[in-house]
Amino acid sequence: MKTIIETVVKRPVTILMVIVSVIILGAVSLSKLSIDFMPSIEVPYVSIYTRYKNAGPEEIEKSVTKIIEGAVATVNNIKEITSTSRENASDVTIEFNWGTDLNDASEDIREALEQVIDLLPDSAEKPIIRKFSTDDISLMEVAVYGINDQAALYNIADNQIAPQIKQAKGVAQAEVLGGLKNEIKIDVNLNRLKAYNININEIASVLARDNNNLVGGQANQGFYRYTIRTMGEIKSLDDIKNTIISLKKDSVGNSSVVKIQDLAEVYQGYDDDINIIKINGENSISIAVSKESGANTAEVSKNVIKQLEEYNFPQGVKYEIMFNTADSINESIAGVLDAAWQGGLFAIIVLMIYMWNIRTVSIIAISIPISIIVTFTLMYFMKVTLNVISLSGLVLGIGMMVDNSIVVLENIFYYRHHGYGKYSSAINGAYKVSLAISASTFTTIAVFLPFLYIEGMVSQIFRDLCITVTVSMIASLLVAILIVPMFGARLITNKKLKLFSKFESLSNKYIHDNMSNIYNKILNFSIRRKKTVLIPSIILVFSVIFLGAMFIGKEGFPKTDEGQYMVRVTMPIGTKYEQTQSFIGLMENDIREIVKDDLIKIQSRIRKGDEENNANIRIELKSKNEGRKGTIEDYIELTREKLQRYPAKINVMALGTRSGSGTGEAIRIEMLGDDAVQAKELGDRIVSVISNIDGIRGAMVDIDESNRELQIYVNRDIAAKMGLKVNDVARIINTSFAGRTATTITPDNSDFTDVDVNVQLENIDKVTIDDVKKVSIPVKGVLIPLSSIADIVKSYGPNRIERKDRKRFTVVIASVYGRPLNEVIADIKYNIDNNVYIPNGISVNYGGDYEDMNEAFSQLIQALVLALVLVYAIMASQFESLIAPFVIAFAIPFGFAGSLIALFITKTTLNAYSAIGFIVLIGIVVNNGIVLIDYMNQLMHEKHINGDESALLAGKRRLRPVLMTTLTTILGILPMTLGIGSGNEMYKPLAIALLGGLVVSTMFTLIIVPTIYAGIRNKIPLKDYDKKDQESANDFALNNTVNAK
Repeated sequence: MKTIIETVVKRPVTILMVIVSVIILGAVSLSKLSIDFMPSIEVPYVSIYTRYKNAGPEEIEKSVTKIIEGAVATVNNIKEITSTSRENASDVTIEFNWGTDLNDASEDIREALEQVIDLLPDSAEKPIIRKFSTDDISLMEVAVYGINDQAALYNIADNQIAPQIKQAKGVAQAEVLGGLKNEIKIDVNLNRLKAYNININEIASVLARDNNNLVGGQANQGFYRYTIRTMGEIKSLDDIKNTIISLKKDSVGNSSVVKIQDLAEVYQGYDDDINIIKINGENSISIAVSKESGANTAEVSKNVIKQLEEYNFPQGVKYEIMFNTADSINESIAGVLDAAWQGGLFAIIVLMIYMWNIRTVSIIAISIPISIIVTFTLMYFMKVTLNVISLSGLVLGIGMMVDNSIVVLENIFYYRHHGYGKYSSAINGAYKVSLAISASTFTTIAVFLPFLYIEGMVSQIFRDLCITVTVSMIASLLVAILIVPMFGARLITNKKLKLFSKFESLSNKYIHDNMSNIYNKILNFSIRRKKTVLIPSIILVFSVIFLGAMFIGKEGFPKTDEGQYMVRVTMPIGTKYEQTQSFIGLMENDIREIVKDDLIKIQSRIRKGDEENNANIRIELKSKNEGRKGTIEDYIELTREKLQRYPAKINVMALGTRSGSGTGEAIRIEMLGDDAVQAKELGDRIVSVISNIDGIRGAMVDIDESNRELQIYVNRDIAAKMGLKVNDVARIINTSFAGRTATTITPDNSDFTDVDVNVQLENIDKVTIDDVKKVSIPVKGVLIPLSSIADIVKSYGPNRIERKDRKRFTVVIASVYGRPLNEVIADIKYNIDNNVYIPNGISVNYGGDYEDMNEAFSQLIQALVLALVLVYAIMASQFESLIAPFVIAFAIPFGFAGSLIALFITKTTLNAYSAIGFIVLIGIVVNNGIVLIDYMNQLMHEKHINGDESALLAGKRRLRPVLMTTLTTILGILPMTLGIGSGNEMYKPLAIALLGGLVVSTMFTLIIVPTIYAGIRNKIPLKDYDKKDQESANDFALNNTVNAK
């Protein structure tokens, strides 16, 4: 090591070139770093989506969902299987254990599905397998509006604007939502079918069969070979009208063809199953844009906006960027960067006040940006993005980056002061402390190693923070050993400016000397009255920890206020689109009255043709930096209260990046049991019991009302005698009244792309029960009415069927406002346990944010225990003692107590982010104890004094450097505790916990640790070291501090 330091000191040009190269490399790396709000997280979920058009929930559950669940249940590493069977679709979600390779898991699922694919209904589409990732979240939405013709608007968005957006670099998909999608309608006349003795499925089958061009081999002529192709592709409405369905013979045996135009009306129409979207009350189309995995969010957003600005929109068509996540990302990143430079500035000011040497402070000031640039370079090669979490780690590192440089510079000063030359001072000054600062650095970063071993959301989220803190600390160590000596050899002298010398004298006289005198009196009293000080202090600290753990609110992952929230509206089953739209208009007006000038955009979305009773209202507000008057939680509460007057279920929730819950509900109580009626009754009882609990808002059973149904029971005996199967009857009914997409065509001379051809009975929206009874069923060449082989009964059926681990379940959901989650959950459990009877066959689970909280704290406790063990092991190795690190560890509970006090004062919850502050604290607070005890060891050995005397002398000589390094760390993170800007909910709790812990632990460490160690060494004297061991100990005494002058 000494040879390396000699080389760098004596080759300044080489080192300057290295610095320039590092700066260039860092700048290039920084320009290539992706920018995002959060780290990319691959959540261990795989979904299987199966569309089964025109099938009901119970049919889908039986014929699709259960089959898929049974097939995938054999796959390894599954934690939980949940499913939703609803009208037209099945969703099965498989949650795997953390650490499972999702590529392998997806392949296993695909193989499992291949085994049962033939068991699915013929009309069901092929299951689609999707992996979940935060990269899949929409980057932005683009609203297209301005003309009244919704079909034309959809065509422009789908065929012109969306392709334009897809050309932007980094865009993965641009999905068009809303508007009227063109569709060719074939409205079949029931009486004509009877007259020609044709069933409706024959029309759909013929179209599907004949709409293609078929290759029929090759033919030769002369020098050429021709491919034989039969051209049967349908290109127009006339082609459809003239499609022959069958031949009909008259009474004399003459044959005539029956075409579709003889049976039905064929015309250009629109898909009945669509989203109606409005932006600020005006009809619009929405284009959801998602980016490629790993793409720079901010850059992709710029690229999309540039494409739109360069595009020549048709007359009257306008666009507006909706809900651009890049805006909140840029605001959040700016907030963290502001905290970074402010923290660095504060640290420099502290050093200036303590040192009053502009050259020394300049060297340290230079070391900070060099360390940061090296960090950016390593972040690029380690594929870490610039996000709130990674930058928070960098800000945490800034306050500690200067410590290593301070130690090296102060030791160089020490040698210069004792008459060494500038080169020998720089070489020896850096070499003598190289082991010490290395040990200090690795003690600090050791607390992050456990995150490599734990699995779960916590590890995924904080991986980037661990990397950036670790990399920045290693970078600062390299700068301190390799770069600072080179500058120190040329810039450090014993001379100081006269003005600075005067300031230093005043600072020492009125600040440091007074503090030193007060401290010495307190320490002297503590050493003379050990039991009087130690016992109350220990009782006090553990009482604070106990009370803090009891009374400070807890949650898993705090919600981020990104200025967006959503209202989910569920009107009574059977509510028509027009009525739902009317209520949504009234609700939008109410919301405008609530948010007033803070409103930017309001978007509503209603499903027409399917689930017309459901709607979403999405609200975008000004950011906090733009002077928004209320918090998102306040507006959610006001909106919830205001909208209670409507005859609908109202669920209001914040939108934005949340790390943790996949459900989004604060309170989620799951009742598992196959008796849906019993579970619903239990859910109603739970809602009535918990609704009056303080902090509970919007408690409801999250299940739609039952659908009114006409249930058709085919007489199997009669059907069998006629050669009919129940499935044949069901398919005819399905096509008749729900419609069947027979084929897809690409019309000639049209702006449209592929257009679906839908076959259904005419006047489908006016179908009566009598019409259902009269539908024609083909039996041995003749048509008979449905009523002759089936009973038609009025009944009710579920609108949605939820399952978990292959059992049906019902859910009670609620929001929390004004109280910590853990307190509300405790009240809920108490009320349910004492006031609600849970029937046999039904089990109750608590999910949502409560489940996330328990999982997060379980993982964090593992990390905390491992961090304690690692830090103790490193200290024991350095001291070659089991007693010294045990005494030093007494600083840790005092740090924890300080963190809890800070959380309590600032009304911050104990959550995953603040808990990280506790873990980081372990690696920092021990350094001051290391400094004091190691110096006490040195004094006891050299001066042959007892523990009490060594404690007093060590405290006196080490107070100044301990305070200096602690203050640089505290002020480095101080701006983060102010929490200005979007996304501060993530780094602010961490900074508050860390700051509170550092303040309290420093005050008590300076008193308690030397007092305890003095008492031990009075009874167990320190063993003698040989000269080599003592030199090592002397070097280590400089650990994370400076030599007292």
